[in-house]
Formats: sequence, C-alpha cells, structure tokens
Amino acid sequence: MATSSNVEIVAYDEIDVVKVAVATATVLAKGDLVDFTSGTTVLTAHSGDNSLFLGIAMEGSETGEVKEVSVATRAKIKITVVSGSSDAVVGEAFKYSAGANGTAWTVTQATAEGIMWALESISNGSAGLFRINSAALAGGFLFDTCTEG
Repeated sequence: MATSSNVEIVAYDEIDVVKVAVATATVLAKGDLVDFTSGTTVLTAHSGDNSLFLGIAMEGSETGEVKEVSVATRAKIKITVVSGSSDAVVGEAFKYSAGANGTAWTVTQATAEGIMWALESISNGSAGLFRINSAALAGGFLFDTCTEG
C-alpha cells in the first residue's frame, strides 16, 4: 500500500503536469520523487544522474497497479536537506540523497548534476523550499522523450 511522503508540493501549474505509466512493482505516494526509465515511472534511486529525473508524484499507486499517474515536472516543493550536508544557499543545485516511499526523502548539495535548486537559505537537517524543473535539465525527461514532428 502507498504510504505518505515527507515532500510537500507547495505550488505547481497544470501545464507542467504529465501523465505517465507506473512500473507494476512501483509503489508511489503523493510527493515521491520519480524518474522516467524504460517507458515507466519509478522512484528516484540515484544521486549523481539527472538525466532520468521526471519530477514529483501528484498521486499514489499500489503494487501491481497498471495505471498512469500525474507527475509535476516543474514545481515548488518543501524537502529536507540531509543532516551533515552544506547549508543551502539560494540558487544552489541539490541532488537526491536518500528516500523512498515510506522513507523520508532528503537532498544534498550537488557539485555537478542537480535535480532542484534552493529558493531560500536552509540549514542542513531542516526542510526548505526548492524548485524542480525537469525540462531545464540537460538530457532530462522532456529532452529525451520529445521528438520533432
């Protein structure tokens, strides 16, 4: 059963929401960070590669469900900066650190490839506001899946 996520969706625009299939073994909760791989949505599970990052789940799914879920590809979210990481400064890139459905999501400062940007100063170990925008990521979801014509 889908559990809850500690990531809060603060703001998004309907134009930035896509419907994508969920892998049958994937359990999602609203607020989970997701990747798009092999034609389906799965939980984000990497820290140094932004090319698969899709966005934030707007709804959940259960194990074995074959359905499409809504995912915000651009949004303002509230998520925790992992304890022991650098404090967040406005504009700095951050990447996935840990988390999964039912496990607290955290991010850490990115030195190369980030999936979100700080919108305020945030002390490590605290939650704060970030912007996600998968369309802005080099090699991100929208660039890899859209074709001309």
